[in-house]
Amino acid sequence: MHRAESILQAVETTLTGLATTGSNVSRGRMYALTTVPALVIEKGADGAVEERNAAFQDRELSVQITAVVEAAEDLESALNTVAAEVYAAMMADTTLGLGYVLNTTFVNDSAPIIETGGELPLAFMAIDFSVMYRHSYASAES
Repeated sequence: MHRAESILQAVETTLTGLATTGSNVSRGRMYALTTVPALVIEKGADGAVEERNAAFQDRELSVQITAVVEAAEDLESALNTVAAEVYAAMMADTTLGLGYVLNTTFVNDSAPIIETGGELPLAFMAIDFSVMYRHSYASAES
């Protein structure tokens, strides 16, 4: 298994069970949502870090976690509560419990996007992290 895939699985495990979103965590796109509040985890760019070494390659994986809430009012407050929980969970163990993860860093929160077409307004906010990891030069799986 590619190390990026196992990192995304570790992120999903880390975020499942938060007080606000519970088990409403999915990988992939928004169409997988059935209940809100929820989190959606998506893989971003996965690029090599410029440092060269004959034995290993360091890479930087972008991970975007989108918080989705539905409420009659205080949508931004609800998003901020979810964002605080996501941040705390991701920073509790910056290796995500994986020996080859060097560090996880917070990048930014996006501006909220609010959709008003449904029964209650939906709000979305992307929370971006960067995960530095190492694999052998011969394989991205080891």
